[in-house]
Amino acid sequence: MLALVITVLRGLFLILLYLFIFRLTISMIEQIRTVDGPSRSLHNSVNFKKGQSRNLIIGGDGATLKVVASEDELIKIGESYPLGDETKLGRGRGNQIILSGHHASQEHTRILYKQGQYWLEDLDSLNHTFLNDVPIDKPTVLANGDRIRIGDVIFHFVRWAYEMESD
Repeated sequence: MLALVITVLRGLFLILLYLFIFRLTISMIEQIRTVDGPSRSLHNSVNFKKGQSRNLIIGGDGATLKVVASEDELIKIGESYPLGDETKLGRGRGNQIILSGHHASQEHTRILYKQGQYWLEDLDSLNHTFLNDVPIDKPTVLANGDRIRIGDVIFHFVRWAYEMESD
């Protein structure tokens, strides 16, 4: 009799274990769909040019970098790039904005959005990041209208959309 009870309990345990694994798998699939869904729609709505990064930009408050001068073959004058909570610029593929010029480092600079402000930080690049023609050596708060220069590319920081039209 004891052997029968143990066999039934083992069977129930295995059934519960399989149900748990099944539910865990369903939950993981739902989370993947939730996370992957918005990124697919964002990638489909943004036209990426050859060489431009497909790294997702998330967060921020709608500020952009507008290209005002460029000798870079990948960065065209007039293009705008949205800024997220962390936006990296450089030659490496892990950056959200990829530069091809030889003046840019693999990870040249980054712009962080924290506590309601955007901060520009040079990532120890050899050719420096310039804010309004002044090289920066520590994280610096950006103001609407600031100009960021990396090599031959100059970006105009636009915090509010209506300011872009008056430029």
